[in-house]
Amino acid sequence: MENKIGYACTPLSLPYRTSRSFTIKNFTEDKFNKAVKENLSDLLEILKWNHENNILLFRISSDIIPFGSHEKNKFAFWKTFKNELLLCGNYIKNNNIRVSMHPGQYTVLNSVNEAVVKNSILDLEYHCTFLDSMELDYTNKIVLHIGGIYGDKKSAANRFIENFNKLSSSLKKRLIIENDDKSYNIEDVLKISEILIIPVVFDNLHHKLNPCNLDILTILDRVKKSWKPSDGAVKLHYSDQAIDKKTGSHSKFVISENFLNYYELVKDLNCDIMLEVKDKELSAKKCLRLIYNEASISLRCTEWAKYKYSVMEKGYSNYKKCSQMINSDISIREIYKFIDNSLLLPFNDGNFVNAAEHVYGYIKTKASQKEKELFIELLKNPSENKIKLKALLKKLCLKYNASYINASYYFIY
Repeated sequence: MENKIGYACTPLSLPYRTSRSFTIKNFTEDKFNKAVKENLSDLLEILKWNHENNILLFRISSDIIPFGSHEKNKFAFWKTFKNELLLCGNYIKNNNIRVSMHPGQYTVLNSVNEAVVKNSILDLEYHCTFLDSMELDYTNKIVLHIGGIYGDKKSAANRFIENFNKLSSSLKKRLIIENDDKSYNIEDVLKISEILIIPVVFDNLHHKLNPCNLDILTILDRVKKSWKPSDGAVKLHYSDQAIDKKTGSHSKFVISENFLNYYELVKDLNCDIMLEVKDKELSAKKCLRLIYNEASISLRCTEWAKYKYSVMEKGYSNYKKCSQMINSDISIREIYKFIDNSLLLPFNDGNFVNAAEHVYGYIKTKASQKEKELFIELLKNPSENKIKLKALLKKLCLKYNASYINASYYFIY
């Protein structure tokens, strides 16, 4: 596959994180250097794991440099950690990886408050300095929303354009803009893009919640035209709406059928797809397999071992059926669709208890009398105690090194 699938920031199944920090009142050079060193070390490990799993698109956390744009941060991280940054940058370049960053909700370039604009520019320049310090080309981007409307969308859009022109030349080459779920739909963003001549990221869920009058083929065509060769492949954001969560919340995992329908629509666009989903790298691996629709029996069995108790928790009959599907000639796409539908089933006391007891069996002989009594007590009212019960099982599985369960997705779904 020519193009890339990726995820954002912190993997769920790996022991690495890049957001170590501390409170600003405790800011010291030693604390800062320790956090940055560990964050950059883990970034490199994440990149290596991603590459081994053909995940070649990754969003780096804005928190990788604690208080990177704060006025109290007087330490030039790009000098102190030049070697570590270049090590990460060289790995990215040498392994065909593409990275991005996405400043948070308080970075608002079109604010009516000058202090907010000033801090937003500082924050954006920090992100740019970070990517520049790894000596990455301009296919590695910084994603930003337009911001607020403030009672006058036209003036707010013009303010964004004016403030964009205050940015450094490097930042102007890195910045790309995205449609949001409330204020600026994809047509609004495309109009701003055509004035500034910068690329647009199309977010499918935001478009669903904040649509425009353009048809999808016209949207995709105009989005594609906003990307110059020096910007790299078109970058898209993909997510599903979480069930039973507020509008705009990302789902726990990518719904296979939805993703495949979307992929059919955009596959000829020469695009890289960033998944915005709670299970991060797990859905990224899954989407790659959905695209290829290939998986050896060995891989299918390994993946099923991770999903099995999550499926059992939703329904024993589903667990039995999927166990049979794994060793059949049924495609991996159909298997993932079945697993998705199983995980979306409503909570059931009996199914939950059955799965919990199976998992408990891995540490039952090692648990103390007090731990056994607590497990039995919580099991008496599973619907009320389900969170506490799974937290206890997770604690015990880690304590007693139940590696089979610890490597599974039971505590994720």
